[in-house]
Amino acid sequence: MKLFTKSVFGFAIANLHFRKQVKLPQSDKKILKQGARSRIDLTEGPILKTLIRLAVPVTISMVLFTVYLIADLYFVGRLGPDAVAALSISANAFFIHLGFSTILGTGGMALIAQAFGRKDYGRAAQVFKQSIVLALIVGVMEAVTGLLIAPSYIKFFGGTGKTLQWGIEYFQIFSISFLFMILLYTIGNCYRGMGDTRTPMIIMLQANILNILLDPIFIFGWLGLPALGVRGAALASLISQIYALGIYVSIIFYKGTHITIKGSWRLDPGIIKKSLFIGIPAGMNHFLLAANLLITYRVISIYGTAVLASIGIGFRILQAIYIPVIAMASAMAAVIGQNFGARQFHRISGTLWRAWSISMLFMLACTVVCRLFPVSLIGTFSNDPDVIHSGVVYLSIFSLGNVMVGTIMISAAVFQGLGKTYPSLIGAVLDNALFAGLVFTLPAFFGWGMQSVWWIKLFTAAAETAAVGTWLGWELKRVRTKLSYQFQPA
Repeated sequence: MKLFTKSVFGFAIANLHFRKQVKLPQSDKKILKQGARSRIDLTEGPILKTLIRLAVPVTISMVLFTVYLIADLYFVGRLGPDAVAALSISANAFFIHLGFSTILGTGGMALIAQAFGRKDYGRAAQVFKQSIVLALIVGVMEAVTGLLIAPSYIKFFGGTGKTLQWGIEYFQIFSISFLFMILLYTIGNCYRGMGDTRTPMIIMLQANILNILLDPIFIFGWLGLPALGVRGAALASLISQIYALGIYVSIIFYKGTHITIKGSWRLDPGIIKKSLFIGIPAGMNHFLLAANLLITYRVISIYGTAVLASIGIGFRILQAIYIPVIAMASAMAAVIGQNFGARQFHRISGTLWRAWSISMLFMLACTVVCRLFPVSLIGTFSNDPDVIHSGVVYLSIFSLGNVMVGTIMISAAVFQGLGKTYPSLIGAVLDNALFAGLVFTLPAFFGWGMQSVWWIKLFTAAAETAAVGTWLGWELKRVRTKLSYQFQPA
């Protein structure tokens, strides 16, 4: 089957039958025409090409965001360890913010993708508006709360002296950014549900470049401006986020997006309930990740600073490895959502197996690299012999779980597309409960060393993979039966 979105003309021809069946208002026709160039109909065309076309912009966006974080840390690092500590303490709150953002973004993405699959653009517009309103409400609450608790928050996490002073200055501005970050994340996810990952990539590319350019200007006082220190880093981020949101506002309200936004913006309890049912379990996974990291650092801390440093390096290496798989999972969630709405099970299963196969090949290759060259990988970030030794142990063992981590990500994406995310949450709870129970007992009881922590983590990841994979198999059988039954003649 030829690629459905090869040209705007091809898109118009494909929509001709639908337009004959449903008489659209002129404004809707205009918006559909304007959005045709960047939106992909995920219910048609070669699955593999569609996945790659969606995943590449997501990958680029994630890499750019990583570059921005590194640049931010680099410039702040020139101010000394107190500034870095202030930034690190403030960044802890980002996990909580990311949880709220995921709740709203995942729910909106899934419902919009399913509506687009049914060609129900009116319903998609309703979900889009509800998602923006919810993001606005939650963002304001986050910003106000952050401003109120800034001094207490920095003190609670050990801020003293300059770290306390600079931490408060940074966190107060950082808290205002929560409002803009959650709006950007939610809108970007909604666009992904529409089949458009290119527009968010272009907007975030501009915003990240602007942020990197503004960082040294505000931090060090270039171009005749006063040197603001850590406040300058926070201000640069805030301005770039406002810039990105301004572009979205221009596209959505003035130039026209893939759907019409006319009509009521009042909260719809029905849509909100469905969105939160999908989003809350996905968001909770971020809170569980934070809890898992806290447990790990607590247990490992008895082995010394070098081991703690090696975890930070090894964890970031693995995070970089996971980026393409996360992007693939992000793309397939939108594809599966639209095809679930269009009741095309063959494309749901085809998307799953193609995405899983590509991800597993990539993860296996990365595992081989981590096993063959662990010293070179860890040594890139540290020349301390103790850090390198501990990092090699961490990377050599933990990389064996790459395939399991990839399978968990792909399974979670399928559940998101189907609008049923709680199985992934239950799997994560199982993993965390097993890890906490085993890591606090077995090493102490048997006198096992540091390596046992990573082997225990590998075991609990295998348990989560088995649980989520089995549940996914049951769910796919249920979906196939449901969609087949709906197609039976009356």
